[in-house]
Amino acid sequence: MVIWNAVFKTLGPRSIRYLKWLSYVPVLPDILRRRFPPRQWSSKELKVPGNLLTTPGIQRNAETEEQAFQRQPLHDFFTLHPEVAEFVTKYELGYMMTPRLLRSVRRVQGAADRTREKSRGESSTLSSAEVTQRTRAEAARLGLSAIGFAPRDPKYTFSEHTGTQGETIIVCILEQDYDDTQKAPSVTAEQAAYRCCADTGERTAKLSSFLQNLGYAAIPHSIVGQGIAIHYAVQAGLGQLGLNGQLLTPAAGSRVRIMLISTDALLVHDRPVDFGISGLCDQCQVCVRRCPVGAIPQSRQLHRGVLKSKINTKRCLPIVVKADGCAVCTKVCPVQRFGLTQVLERYTQTGRILGKGSDELEGYDWPLDRRHYGPESTPRVGGELFTELDFDPTRTEPPKKGNGLNIMG
Repeated sequence: MVIWNAVFKTLGPRSIRYLKWLSYVPVLPDILRRRFPPRQWSSKELKVPGNLLTTPGIQRNAETEEQAFQRQPLHDFFTLHPEVAEFVTKYELGYMMTPRLLRSVRRVQGAADRTREKSRGESSTLSSAEVTQRTRAEAARLGLSAIGFAPRDPKYTFSEHTGTQGETIIVCILEQDYDDTQKAPSVTAEQAAYRCCADTGERTAKLSSFLQNLGYAAIPHSIVGQGIAIHYAVQAGLGQLGLNGQLLTPAAGSRVRIMLISTDALLVHDRPVDFGISGLCDQCQVCVRRCPVGAIPQSRQLHRGVLKSKINTKRCLPIVVKADGCAVCTKVCPVQRFGLTQVLERYTQTGRILGKGSDELEGYDWPLDRRHYGPESTPRVGGELFTELDFDPTRTEPPKKGNGLNIMG
C-alpha cells in the first residue's frame, strides 16, 4: 500500500477515472497476508454500574427528530460537500486506489446489481426465526465480528437513496487490526483502516449473495453508504455513540468498520442496549482533552433530535486527511484499547477510568513534527493547515455541481 500511495500522490486525483482496472490485479490470498485474523465477538453480559446507565442506545427526542427530518432530509456527506471529496481524494488516493479496496468496491456493486435478478425461492418456506438464525450463522462463517438487524428509518436514509428496497437494515461489523491501530496516527494505522474497509466490503457482498440465493432482495451499501451507519448499529444493539462522535462497541470501541445491507428478508430486529458507554464517556473525556485540534466538545447538545457531541468538522477533517488519518480519538479511547469489560471492572473497583493519565493509553507520535506527546502535552497545529479546505459545515443542500466520491461507489 505504501507503493500505491507514492504512485498516486504523484499522478493526482485525475488518475481515478483511468485506473479502476486495478480491481482486477491479483492480490495475495488471505492466509499469506492477514496479520490480525478476524474474531467473532461473544455476547457475554456486562455488569454496568448503575451510575453509568443512561438509556438504551442514544438519548433522543422523537418529536424533534421528526421535525428536523421534515424540515431538511439528510444527504450523503460527500454529495453535500464535493469539495471535501476532492480534498480527501488528493491526500488519500494512494490508500483508496489499491487492488484490494477497489476489488471490494467492485464486488459490493456487483452484489447490489444482482439482487434485481433474483426471484423468490426457498424464502417463502422459512420463518423469521429461521432466516435470522441462518443469516447470523453465515455471517459468523464469513468472519464478520458481529451483525445486527434494525428497521429501516427514512429519517436516517440519505435522500439520494430513498428508493432502497426492504424494511430491514443488516449491520455488518468487522474488527480492525489491534496492534496497527495502537500506532495511530500513522501510515500503518491508516493502512489498517483501509484494509479493514476492503475486508468488510468483501464479507458484506458475500452475505448479500447468501440472502439473494435464499430468494430475498439484499443490497449491500457502498463504503460511503446510503444512510447513517452509526444510527443503525446503535438500533441493532451493537454499541452506543461515544463522545468522540463514533460508534463505540463493547469489544473494540471504534476500532471497527461498518457496512450495511438493505433487505426484504423477514429478520427479527434487535433492540438498542445501554452498555453504560454514554455515562462512561462523561466520566472519561480523554478524547476531548487529547484531540490535537480541540474538535470534540466536552458536553452533548440536541442535534436533529439526538443528544450528541457535535464534532467540529471544520477543524477535524483537515487534520484527519493530512496527519495520516489522525485517529487520536480512537487510539486514546480506553474502550478501544482495553475492551469495555476491563474498563467497567476497573471503574467498579476504583471509580477510575482504566489507563487514564498514562502514556500507554494517551501517548502518541505526531506525524507532522515526528515528536511524541504524552498525557500532559499536545501538538501545536498551525492555522495554515486549515486554509486549504474551505467548506461550510452548515450547508444543508448539495451544490448544483459535484457528484461526490465516486471511487467509493
